[in-house]
Amino acid sequence: MEELEKDPRIAQKIKRFRNKQAQMKHIFTEPDEDLFNPDYVEVDRVLEVAHTKDAETGEEVTHYLVKWCSLPYEESTWELEEDVDPAKVKEFESLQVLPEIKHVERPASDSWQKLEKSREYKNSNQLREYQLEGMNWLLFNWYNRKNCILADEMGLGKTIQSITFLSEIFLRGIHGPFLIIAPLSTITNWEREFRTWTEMNAIVYHGSQISRQMIQQYEMVYRDAQGNPLSGVFKFHVVITTFEMILADCPELKKIHWGRWKDILTHGRFKWHLNEKDMEMICRALLVYCVKHYKGDEKIKSFIWELITPTKDGQAQTLQNHSGLSAPVPRGRKGKKTKNQLLLPELKNADWLATCNPEVVLHDDGYKKHLKQHCNKVLLRVRMLYYLKAEILGEAADKAFEGTPARELEVPLPDIDYVEIPVDWWDAEADKSLLIGVFKHGYERYSAMRADPALCFLEKVGMPDEKSLCAEQGAAEGTPDIPERQHR
Repeated sequence: MEELEKDPRIAQKIKRFRNKQAQMKHIFTEPDEDLFNPDYVEVDRVLEVAHTKDAETGEEVTHYLVKWCSLPYEESTWELEEDVDPAKVKEFESLQVLPEIKHVERPASDSWQKLEKSREYKNSNQLREYQLEGMNWLLFNWYNRKNCILADEMGLGKTIQSITFLSEIFLRGIHGPFLIIAPLSTITNWEREFRTWTEMNAIVYHGSQISRQMIQQYEMVYRDAQGNPLSGVFKFHVVITTFEMILADCPELKKIHWGRWKDILTHGRFKWHLNEKDMEMICRALLVYCVKHYKGDEKIKSFIWELITPTKDGQAQTLQNHSGLSAPVPRGRKGKKTKNQLLLPELKNADWLATCNPEVVLHDDGYKKHLKQHCNKVLLRVRMLYYLKAEILGEAADKAFEGTPARELEVPLPDIDYVEIPVDWWDAEADKSLLIGVFKHGYERYSAMRADPALCFLEKVGMPDEKSLCAEQGAAEGTPDIPERQHR
């Protein structure tokens, strides 16, 4: 009994046990009455605040949007300030403070030091001796950049060892975000242990589409005064989800920039003088025309339409409903044709079409015929370029455009057995350069990739043929602007 009383979590465990006992008793003694879970009236998280004025008194009234324990996000309700747990309000307010964005590198392997004694975590929790050994081992492998699997017997606290391992990383200034993929039956336990042991903000990404949209709206990103998401910083430190949810609905966690008009102008070598606004109008018109004539899967039409629809502020477009871009899309005739094809005259709330109507912007009937024949290829390539940045390159994409060499960029690559390779020198660095090169220069523009000093190909195989490079750039005559150091 004395050992139990030393456990700071014993009160929570007894409370859960008694609740379960009460529920079982209710089931077997009063089967005709609806079972009520007491968690339903316990505040889990506060999501938002609203200040209004009382119609009669004119006094300001504060409401909080409350997510209740054991209930999904979609059943959240607005409650008066006096009816909400002040501790949960304080927790919500602390999460509204935009943190200082500070990038911290992973420490060198030789700086690792074994923790001889468990630190005191939240709620005065401490690791047992064997748990401390497991956590030290995880930390050692992380310092040495080695993947590992923690394999203890059931009930010895693998979850806690993993959470305290992440807590140690967090305390070193690396605030994630961390991804936990777990079986559905365990994700609530993961969330509970994060709250019990750490100060990290852990959220569970699961539930219906409405619940997931609410999580994305209220729990994932900071927003400015106009409600626009701020890029480069997340509201959470840990997201807990299931493998099935990752496959079906991976949320867009980064703000993706649609417009690369300046880059297109730089590389396009157009005969007419065009500014960035002209380029934006032409590109939107091209894609509107392709969407109109695309006969494939409706998902890609919906994706492209949302991508090219300008935001109110004219800035970046953040897509919420088109996650999981890596899933294959049926091509052309294999896709199901629907009766409700996208017809421009019938579209509502699309005032922006007036400035980029393809029937007006695209004068050449021959070119429109060519574009109609290849609209599938155009849309699929746009979709894959978006996927390349959104789910593979991330921050590395912007750094690549700034001229950062590929070898200095972190790009996640799968474990590949380099047996069947294009040439003898092909390796992981070549794979990384190819991914970055496709995003920087476009599909199949291999000569431009070879000539790019930020990629590895110039060093490995030298400069491409200048005629091939000119042909790729679409220049009828003259040589492209190649930096002087590329001639060496």
